[in-house]
Amino acid sequence: MKLALHGYGKMGKEVERLALERGWSICARIDLTQPPCTPEQCAQADAVIHFASANGMLDDLKYWGNLQKPLVIGTTGWYNSLSDVQSIQQQYNIGIVYAANFSLGVNLFYAILRTAGTLINRFHEYDVFIHEYHHKDKADSPSGTALSIGKLLLNTIERKKELLTETSHGKIHPHQLHITSTRGGTVIGTHIVTFDSFADTIEIMHAAKNRSGFALGALLAAEWIKDKKGLFTFEDIMNELF
Repeated sequence: MKLALHGYGKMGKEVERLALERGWSICARIDLTQPPCTPEQCAQADAVIHFASANGMLDDLKYWGNLQKPLVIGTTGWYNSLSDVQSIQQQYNIGIVYAANFSLGVNLFYAILRTAGTLINRFHEYDVFIHEYHHKDKADSPSGTALSIGKLLLNTIERKKELLTETSHGKIHPHQLHITSTRGGTVIGTHIVTFDSFADTIEIMHAAKNRSGFALGALLAAEWIKDKKGLFTFEDIMNELF
């Protein structure tokens, strides 16, 4: 496959490294630190992997849509604009797959938590809360992954109705699911879900060791989406693998 990398930071470089190991090639790199991509270079791409700023992402999608290129969106912080992304996909009739986290391990983590939430739903003695750690340069908080976990648990634990994503200066109401965040150092990403009762505590954690898991998932998504039309999530791919 020939890939265009829209965003050439740490994630873009890791995607490139693993793509080259597979024998794939990079036909275009788009970043503020790179020379502009020529139309000829962009036209060669079998798929585009977008790990860049959420600012301007809709314009990026229109650019690639005009070239009829399928996209993998690993960028986070844009989910309030999902309806706009849907409109762009329909307007250009292209394939788009997105996820808050393309790590295979994180998506297995989601599957485990879906089962755990269904079990905990039966036992009102247990409260649930989420904490996540990321490096000091991460732009969004809470992480897209933490929000995805929160929504997953809202769907499986009936007594939880609302995500609380800011610091609480008072009592947490029983219907609220609190998500807290820490930013510092060089932590790639750690997410901890805690189920706590008066008698014991159950913790389920995913800790990324490096960026390879995210990059591998993005490459898998690029291979999967290249001949498809429509708007998909990485969960659609994982469901096929399951």
